[in-house]
Amino acid sequence: MRSRSPHGEPDRAAPASTCPPRPDEVVHAGVTAARPPRRATSALASPHAAGVNRDADPGVRDGVRGVGPAAVDAPTSQPGRWRAVADEGTILAMARCALCTLPASQGHLCDGHRKAILSPALTSEQLSGRRGDGAATLLDPWGAAWPVGAPTVIGRSLDRSDLTILHSSVSLVHAAIERDGDGWSLVDRGSRNGTFLDGVRVERAALGDGARVRFGEVAMFFCDRALPRSAQPTGPGRTAPSRRDQLIFSASLRTAGGARIELSQRVEGGVVRVAGAAVDLGRLEFRLLQVLTEARRESAHPDQAYLSWSKVADQLDFRSYDADSENVRELVRRVRRKLQQAGVDELIESRHGVGYRISAAYETEDPPGA
Repeated sequence: MRSRSPHGEPDRAAPASTCPPRPDEVVHAGVTAARPPRRATSALASPHAAGVNRDADPGVRDGVRGVGPAAVDAPTSQPGRWRAVADEGTILAMARCALCTLPASQGHLCDGHRKAILSPALTSEQLSGRRGDGAATLLDPWGAAWPVGAPTVIGRSLDRSDLTILHSSVSLVHAAIERDGDGWSLVDRGSRNGTFLDGVRVERAALGDGARVRFGEVAMFFCDRALPRSAQPTGPGRTAPSRRDQLIFSASLRTAGGARIELSQRVEGGVVRVAGAAVDLGRLEFRLLQVLTEARRESAHPDQAYLSWSKVADQLDFRSYDADSENVRELVRRVRRKLQQAGVDELIESRHGVGYRISAAYETEDPPGA
Protein backbone atom coordinates (compact mmCIF):
# COMPACT_ATOMS: atom_id res chain seq x y z
CA MET A 1 0.00 0.00 0.00
CA ARG A 2 1.28 3.43 -0.87
CA SER A 3 1.88 5.78 2.06
CA ARG A 4 -0.01 9.08 2.27
CA SER A 5 1.27 12.53 3.06
CA PRO A 6 0.22 14.41 6.19
CA HIS A 7 -2.41 16.13 4.00
CA GLY A 8 -3.97 12.84 2.95
CA GLU A 9 -2.47 12.87 -0.55
CA PRO A 10 -0.43 9.93 -1.88
CA ASP A 11 3.31 10.49 -2.02
CA ARG A 12 4.59 11.53 -5.45
CA ALA A 13 8.07 11.27 -6.84
CA ALA A 14 9.94 14.52 -6.79
CA PRO A 15 9.96 16.11 -10.25
CA ALA A 16 13.21 15.71 -12.17
CA SER A 17 15.42 18.72 -12.23
CA THR A 18 15.22 20.75 -15.40
CA CYS A 19 18.86 21.76 -15.04
CA PRO A 20 21.33 19.84 -17.20
CA PRO A 21 23.63 17.45 -15.25
CA ARG A 22 27.12 18.54 -14.38
CA PRO A 23 30.04 16.90 -16.21
CA ASP A 24 30.69 14.72 -13.15
CA GLU A 25 27.04 13.53 -12.96
CA VAL A 26 25.10 10.91 -14.89
CA VAL A 27 21.31 10.67 -15.20
CA HIS A 28 19.84 7.16 -15.15
CA ALA A 29 16.08 6.44 -14.81
CA GLY A 30 15.42 9.94 -13.55
CA VAL A 31 18.00 9.74 -10.80
CA THR A 32 21.08 11.94 -10.85
CA ALA A 33 24.21 10.33 -9.48
CA ALA A 34 27.87 11.16 -9.40
CA ARG A 35 29.74 9.99 -12.51
CA PRO A 36 32.55 7.54 -11.70
CA PRO A 37 36.01 8.87 -12.44
CA ARG A 38 37.03 8.23 -16.06
CA ARG A 39 39.89 5.82 -16.55
CA ALA A 40 42.90 7.46 -18.13
CA THR A 41 44.14 6.24 -21.49
CA SER A 42 47.69 6.07 -22.68
CA ALA A 43 49.08 8.85 -24.81
CA LEU A 44 50.95 7.27 -27.67
CA ALA A 45 54.00 9.09 -28.87
CA SER A 46 57.29 8.16 -30.43
CA PRO A 47 60.32 8.06 -28.14
CA HIS A 48 61.27 11.47 -29.55
CA ALA A 49 57.86 13.14 -29.16
CA ALA A 50 57.96 16.72 -27.90
CA GLY A 51 56.83 17.37 -24.35
CA VAL A 52 57.74 13.96 -22.94
CA ASN A 53 60.42 13.91 -20.27
CA ARG A 54 61.23 10.28 -19.55
CA ASP A 55 63.57 11.16 -16.70
CA ALA A 56 61.07 13.42 -14.93
CA ASP A 57 57.97 11.24 -15.42
CA PRO A 58 58.38 7.66 -14.06
CA GLY A 59 55.06 6.70 -15.70
CA VAL A 60 56.53 7.19 -19.17
CA ARG A 61 58.77 4.54 -20.70
CA ASP A 62 60.07 4.81 -24.26
CA GLY A 63 57.53 7.53 -25.00
CA VAL A 64 54.42 5.58 -23.93
CA ARG A 65 52.47 6.72 -20.89
CA GLY A 66 50.90 3.77 -19.09
CA VAL A 67 47.99 3.49 -16.64
CA GLY A 68 49.49 2.47 -13.35
CA PRO A 69 52.53 0.28 -12.89
CA ALA A 70 51.02 -2.69 -14.80
CA ALA A 71 50.48 -0.83 -18.07
CA VAL A 72 54.00 0.02 -19.10
CA ASP A 73 55.82 -0.20 -22.34
CA ALA A 74 57.54 -3.48 -23.18
CA PRO A 75 60.73 -2.50 -24.98
CA THR A 76 61.86 -4.88 -27.68
CA SER A 77 65.43 -6.17 -27.85
CA GLN A 78 66.50 -3.85 -30.66
CA PRO A 79 66.89 -0.07 -30.82
CA GLY A 80 64.46 1.90 -32.90
CA ARG A 81 61.45 -0.34 -32.20
CA TRP A 82 58.85 0.10 -29.50
CA ARG A 83 55.37 -1.04 -28.58
CA ALA A 84 52.91 -0.76 -25.73
CA VAL A 85 51.54 -3.70 -23.78
CA ALA A 86 47.81 -4.13 -24.46
CA ASP A 87 46.00 -3.44 -21.19
CA GLU A 88 42.54 -2.24 -20.28
CA GLY A 89 42.47 1.45 -20.99
CA THR A 90 45.59 1.42 -23.20
CA ILE A 91 46.18 1.37 -26.95
CA LEU A 92 48.64 -0.95 -28.68
CA ALA A 93 51.35 0.88 -30.61
CA MET A 94 52.42 -0.48 -33.98
CA ALA A 95 56.01 -1.69 -34.29
CA ARG A 96 58.30 0.26 -36.56
CA CYS A 97 60.33 -1.05 -39.47
CA ALA A 98 63.76 -2.31 -38.41
CA LEU A 99 65.39 -0.14 -41.10
CA CYS A 100 63.41 3.12 -40.90
CA THR A 101 60.77 4.96 -38.85
CA LEU A 102 57.73 3.80 -40.85
CA PRO A 103 55.30 1.24 -39.42
CA ALA A 104 56.18 -2.39 -40.12
CA SER A 105 53.59 -3.87 -42.49
CA GLN A 106 54.80 -7.47 -42.17
CA GLY A 107 57.32 -8.93 -39.79
CA HIS A 108 60.12 -6.44 -39.20
CA LEU A 109 59.83 -4.51 -42.49
CA CYS A 110 57.71 -1.68 -43.83
CA ASP A 111 55.99 -2.00 -47.19
CA GLY A 112 58.69 -0.04 -49.04
CA HIS A 113 61.59 -2.16 -47.80
CA ARG A 114 59.65 -5.37 -48.46
CA LYS A 115 59.01 -4.39 -52.09
CA ALA A 116 62.68 -3.51 -52.55
CA ILE A 117 63.71 -7.17 -52.15
CA LEU A 118 60.64 -9.06 -53.40
CA SER A 119 61.29 -11.76 -55.98
CA PRO A 120 58.38 -13.23 -57.99
CA ALA A 121 60.20 -16.58 -58.20
CA LEU A 122 60.57 -17.00 -54.42
CA THR A 123 58.14 -18.21 -51.77
CA SER A 124 58.71 -18.18 -48.02
CA GLU A 125 58.68 -21.99 -47.93
CA GLN A 126 61.94 -22.00 -49.90
CA LEU A 127 63.83 -20.59 -46.89
CA SER A 128 64.80 -22.53 -43.78
CA GLY A 129 67.40 -22.07 -41.06
CA ARG A 130 68.97 -24.19 -38.38
CA ARG A 131 70.55 -21.46 -36.24
CA GLY A 132 68.56 -20.69 -33.12
CA ASP A 133 70.10 -17.33 -32.22
CA GLY A 134 72.78 -14.91 -33.30
CA ALA A 135 74.26 -11.46 -32.85
CA ALA A 136 72.96 -10.13 -36.19
CA THR A 137 70.03 -10.76 -38.53
CA LEU A 138 69.08 -11.28 -42.17
CA LEU A 139 65.59 -10.11 -43.12
CA ASP A 140 63.73 -11.82 -45.97
CA PRO A 141 61.02 -10.22 -48.18
CA TRP A 142 58.33 -11.21 -45.64
CA GLY A 143 60.09 -9.42 -42.78
CA ALA A 144 61.08 -12.70 -41.11
CA ALA A 145 64.28 -12.59 -39.07
CA TRP A 146 67.02 -15.19 -39.70
CA PRO A 147 69.75 -15.22 -37.01
CA VAL A 148 73.34 -14.62 -38.09
CA GLY A 149 76.26 -15.97 -36.07
CA ALA A 150 79.99 -16.32 -36.68
CA PRO A 151 80.05 -17.64 -39.31
CA THR A 152 76.72 -18.19 -41.07
CA VAL A 153 76.80 -20.16 -44.33
CA ILE A 154 74.14 -19.41 -46.96
CA GLY A 155 73.40 -21.87 -49.75
CA ARG A 156 71.07 -24.39 -51.33
CA SER A 157 72.41 -27.39 -49.40
CA LEU A 158 70.28 -28.45 -46.45
CA ASP A 159 73.25 -30.20 -44.83
CA ARG A 160 75.96 -27.58 -45.27
CA SER A 161 74.04 -24.31 -44.90
CA ASP A 162 72.95 -22.45 -41.78
CA LEU A 163 70.43 -20.56 -43.92
CA THR A 164 69.09 -22.69 -46.79
CA ILE A 165 67.59 -21.00 -49.85
CA LEU A 166 66.01 -23.52 -52.24
CA HIS A 167 66.35 -21.44 -55.38
CA SER A 168 67.98 -22.38 -58.67
CA SER A 169 70.17 -19.23 -58.72
CA VAL A 170 71.71 -20.12 -55.33
CA SER A 171 74.67 -22.51 -55.22
CA LEU A 172 74.95 -25.40 -52.77
CA VAL A 173 77.42 -23.37 -50.69
CA HIS A 174 76.94 -19.83 -51.96
CA ALA A 175 78.30 -17.34 -49.42
CA ALA A 176 79.02 -16.75 -45.75
CA ILE A 177 78.72 -13.93 -43.25
CA GLU A 178 81.74 -13.81 -40.93
CA ARG A 179 82.92 -11.76 -37.99
CA ASP A 180 85.55 -9.16 -38.88
CA GLY A 181 86.78 -7.55 -35.66
CA ASP A 182 83.84 -5.65 -34.24
CA GLY A 183 81.96 -5.80 -37.54
CA TRP A 184 80.78 -8.27 -40.15
CA SER A 185 81.95 -9.28 -43.62
CA LEU A 186 80.12 -10.81 -46.58
CA VAL A 187 82.23 -13.50 -48.29
CA ASP A 188 81.44 -15.24 -51.56
CA ARG A 189 82.22 -18.98 -51.54
CA GLY A 190 82.81 -19.37 -55.28
CA SER A 191 79.14 -19.17 -56.26
CA ARG A 192 78.09 -19.47 -59.89
CA ASN A 193 75.67 -16.53 -59.94
CA GLY A 194 77.50 -14.21 -57.59
CA THR A 195 77.09 -12.48 -54.24
CA PHE A 196 76.08 -8.81 -54.27
CA LEU A 197 76.24 -5.97 -51.76
CA ASP A 198 73.99 -3.00 -52.55
CA GLY A 199 73.91 -4.06 -56.21
CA VAL A 200 77.67 -4.58 -56.63
CA ARG A 201 79.14 -8.06 -57.04
CA VAL A 202 81.74 -8.73 -54.36
CA GLU A 203 84.17 -11.43 -53.27
CA ARG A 204 84.56 -10.01 -49.77
CA ALA A 205 83.12 -6.78 -48.36
CA ALA A 206 82.32 -5.18 -45.03
CA LEU A 207 78.65 -5.28 -44.01
CA GLY A 208 76.86 -2.32 -42.48
CA ASP A 209 73.49 -2.07 -40.80
CA GLY A 210 70.72 -1.91 -43.41
CA ALA A 211 72.87 -3.27 -46.25
CA ARG A 212 71.04 -4.99 -49.12
CA VAL A 213 72.64 -8.34 -49.90
CA ARG A 214 71.78 -10.66 -52.78
CA PHE A 215 72.62 -14.31 -53.29
CA GLY A 216 72.08 -15.06 -56.97
CA GLU A 217 68.57 -13.69 -57.51
CA VAL A 218 67.48 -13.75 -53.83
CA ALA A 219 67.81 -10.44 -51.95
CA MET A 220 67.71 -9.78 -48.19
CA PHE A 221 68.55 -7.00 -45.75
CA PHE A 222 71.30 -7.23 -43.10
CA CYS A 223 70.85 -5.86 -39.58
CA ASP A 224 73.84 -5.67 -37.24
CA ARG A 225 71.70 -6.58 -34.22
CA ALA A 226 69.59 -9.53 -33.13
CA LEU A 227 65.87 -9.36 -33.88
CA PRO A 228 63.19 -11.67 -32.47
CA ARG A 229 62.09 -14.55 -34.65
CA SER A 230 58.60 -14.48 -36.16
CA ALA A 231 56.43 -17.16 -37.73
CA GLN A 232 56.76 -17.59 -41.48
CA PRO A 233 53.73 -16.30 -43.40
CA THR A 234 51.09 -18.79 -44.53
CA GLY A 235 47.60 -18.56 -45.94
CA PRO A 236 45.59 -18.71 -49.17
CA GLY A 237 47.68 -18.51 -52.30
CA ARG A 238 50.85 -19.86 -50.71
CA THR A 239 52.28 -23.19 -51.70
CA ALA A 240 52.38 -25.95 -49.12
CA PRO A 241 54.41 -28.78 -50.64
CA SER A 242 55.13 -31.88 -48.64
CA ARG A 243 58.64 -32.44 -50.02
CA ARG A 244 61.56 -30.04 -50.25
CA ASP A 245 62.43 -31.12 -53.78
CA GLN A 246 58.99 -30.02 -54.97
CA LEU A 247 59.64 -26.40 -54.03
CA ILE A 248 62.05 -25.61 -56.83
CA PHE A 249 63.70 -27.80 -59.46
CA SER A 250 67.32 -27.74 -60.52
CA ALA A 251 69.52 -30.57 -61.70
CA SER A 252 72.90 -31.33 -63.24
CA LEU A 253 73.39 -33.94 -65.96
CA ARG A 254 76.60 -35.38 -67.37
CA THR A 255 76.72 -36.64 -70.96
CA ALA A 256 78.76 -39.63 -72.12
CA GLY A 257 81.24 -37.18 -73.62
CA GLY A 258 81.75 -35.43 -70.26
CA ALA A 259 79.72 -32.27 -70.94
CA ARG A 260 77.82 -30.87 -67.97
CA ILE A 261 74.22 -29.77 -68.52
CA GLU A 262 72.41 -27.68 -65.91
CA LEU A 263 68.63 -27.39 -65.65
CA SER A 264 67.16 -24.46 -63.68
CA GLN A 265 63.48 -23.80 -63.19
CA ARG A 266 61.96 -20.33 -63.45
CA VAL A 267 58.50 -18.93 -62.79
CA GLU A 268 57.32 -19.68 -66.33
CA GLY A 269 59.60 -22.30 -67.81
CA GLY A 270 63.31 -22.73 -67.26
CA VAL A 271 66.79 -22.53 -68.71
CA VAL A 272 69.27 -25.17 -69.87
CA ARG A 273 72.97 -24.24 -69.60
CA VAL A 274 75.84 -26.08 -71.25
CA ALA A 275 79.40 -24.94 -72.04
CA GLY A 276 78.55 -21.26 -71.54
CA ALA A 277 75.45 -21.36 -73.73
CA ALA A 278 71.90 -20.98 -72.36
CA VAL A 279 68.62 -22.13 -73.87
CA ASP A 280 65.33 -20.71 -72.61
CA LEU A 281 62.43 -23.15 -72.54
CA GLY A 282 58.72 -22.57 -72.09
CA ARG A 283 56.76 -23.97 -69.18
CA LEU A 284 55.63 -27.16 -70.95
CA GLU A 285 59.03 -27.68 -72.61
CA PHE A 286 60.95 -27.43 -69.35
CA ARG A 287 58.40 -29.61 -67.59
CA LEU A 288 59.12 -32.36 -70.12
CA LEU A 289 62.83 -32.30 -69.23
CA GLN A 290 61.99 -32.21 -65.53
CA VAL A 291 59.72 -35.29 -65.76
CA LEU A 292 62.32 -37.28 -67.71
CA THR A 293 65.18 -36.16 -65.45
CA GLU A 294 63.29 -37.20 -62.31
CA ALA A 295 62.60 -40.59 -63.89
CA ARG A 296 66.33 -40.99 -64.62
CA ARG A 297 67.23 -40.00 -61.06
CA GLU A 298 64.82 -42.47 -59.47
CA SER A 299 65.73 -45.42 -61.71
CA ALA A 300 68.22 -48.00 -60.54
CA HIS A 301 69.37 -48.65 -64.11
CA PRO A 302 69.31 -46.35 -67.18
CA ASP A 303 67.22 -48.86 -69.12
CA GLN A 304 64.50 -48.49 -66.48
CA ALA A 305 64.31 -44.71 -66.98
CA TYR A 306 62.07 -44.87 -70.06
CA LEU A 307 58.59 -43.38 -69.73
CA SER A 308 55.79 -44.23 -72.12
CA TRP A 309 54.06 -41.35 -73.89
CA SER A 310 50.97 -41.86 -71.73
CA LYS A 311 52.95 -41.50 -68.50
CA VAL A 312 54.62 -38.40 -69.88
CA ALA A 313 51.28 -36.91 -70.93
CA ASP A 314 49.79 -37.59 -67.49
CA GLN A 315 52.44 -35.35 -65.90
CA LEU A 316 52.23 -32.53 -68.42
CA ASP A 317 49.61 -29.81 -68.46
CA PHE A 318 48.47 -30.00 -72.06
CA ARG A 319 45.68 -27.61 -72.98
CA SER A 320 43.81 -30.43 -74.67
CA TYR A 321 42.16 -33.05 -72.48
CA ASP A 322 42.63 -35.57 -75.31
CA ALA A 323 46.42 -35.31 -75.57
CA ASP A 324 47.86 -38.34 -77.37
CA SER A 325 51.19 -39.72 -78.49
CA GLU A 326 51.42 -37.19 -81.31
CA ASN A 327 51.21 -34.27 -78.86
CA VAL A 328 54.07 -35.72 -76.83
CA ARG A 329 56.10 -36.49 -79.98
CA GLU A 330 55.76 -32.92 -81.26
CA LEU A 331 56.78 -31.50 -77.89
CA VAL A 332 59.89 -33.70 -77.86
CA ARG A 333 60.81 -32.51 -81.36
CA ARG A 334 60.46 -28.88 -80.32
CA VAL A 335 62.69 -29.31 -77.26
CA ARG A 336 65.29 -31.20 -79.31
CA ARG A 337 65.47 -28.40 -81.87
CA LYS A 338 66.07 -25.80 -79.16
CA LEU A 339 68.76 -27.89 -77.47
CA GLN A 340 70.57 -28.38 -80.76
CA GLN A 341 71.10 -24.62 -80.89
CA ALA A 342 73.38 -25.01 -77.85
CA GLY A 343 75.13 -28.01 -79.31
CA VAL A 344 73.22 -30.58 -77.25
CA ASP A 345 72.20 -33.48 -79.45
CA GLU A 346 70.01 -36.40 -78.48
CA LEU A 347 69.57 -35.45 -74.83
CA ILE A 348 66.10 -36.99 -75.14
CA GLU A 349 66.26 -40.56 -76.41
CA SER A 350 63.27 -42.44 -77.76
CA ARG A 351 62.71 -46.15 -78.25
CA HIS A 352 59.83 -47.39 -80.36
CA GLY A 353 57.19 -49.08 -78.29
CA VAL A 354 58.96 -48.21 -75.02
CA GLY A 355 59.03 -44.45 -74.56
CA TYR A 356 61.40 -41.58 -73.80
CA ARG A 357 64.31 -41.04 -71.44
CA ILE A 358 67.18 -38.63 -70.68
CA SER A 359 70.42 -39.98 -72.13
CA ALA A 360 72.75 -38.09 -69.75
CA ALA A 361 73.54 -39.34 -66.26
CA TYR A 362 72.05 -37.55 -63.28
CA GLU A 363 74.52 -35.86 -60.91
CA THR A 364 73.54 -35.88 -57.25
CA GLU A 365 75.89 -33.10 -56.15
CA ASP A 366 77.37 -29.96 -57.65
CA PRO A 367 81.16 -29.84 -57.91
CA PRO A 368 83.00 -27.54 -55.49
CA GLY A 369 82.26 -23.88 -56.09
CA ALA A 370 78.96 -24.54 -57.89
